[in-house]
Amino acid sequence: MNKEGNNRKEKQNNEKHVEPQTSSNKEPEVSDSKKASENEMETLKKQLEEEKDRCLRLNAEFENLRKRTQKEKEEFVKYANEKLIMEMIDIMESLERGLENAKGSDNKDKLIQGMELIYKQLKNVLEKNGLVPIKALGEKFDPYKHEAMMQTPTQDDEEDMILEEFSRGYMLSNKVIRYSKVRVSKNKEADNENEVS
Repeated sequence: MNKEGNNRKEKQNNEKHVEPQTSSNKEPEVSDSKKASENEMETLKKQLEEEKDRCLRLNAEFENLRKRTQKEKEEFVKYANEKLIMEMIDIMESLERGLENAKGSDNKDKLIQGMELIYKQLKNVLEKNGLVPIKALGEKFDPYKHEAMMQTPTQDDEEDMILEEFSRGYMLSNKVIRYSKVRVSKNKEADNENEVS
């Protein structure tokens, strides 16, 4: 019995020894995972700081680009008509010379010829820069190009035909910049039908 009692005590001691060893093995695992999560957290913080810094730099670059683009746009608008203005200066000087010559001359024919030359010069400059007159007289009314100032009842002409042009319209590179002001035909029979009903 003595031997059995001793064996039991040894087993119990061994079991007691095993338990503390097992529990002491678990403690380093917890501290290792804690260190790993702290390292991971530190890494994520660094990445977040780097991304924040990158975003701030990108935002600053974008703002500089926006300001530079705005300045370039303003410069472009400011000097966009420089070429046209240079050509108009030539016409203005031709007109000045024509006026000086007209003051000292009694010949109206020469004055008219000079004015015609200046008109042609001006017309060529404007056409070269994309200005095109809108056709109106004898054309069908188009609300995208013409503005009807008057309607005239008629039996001779088709409905909505332009009978008269009060002021010419113009397009600049396929965009209407001034509508033609016109008088348009109206069907007299349709007008009478409206009056009856």
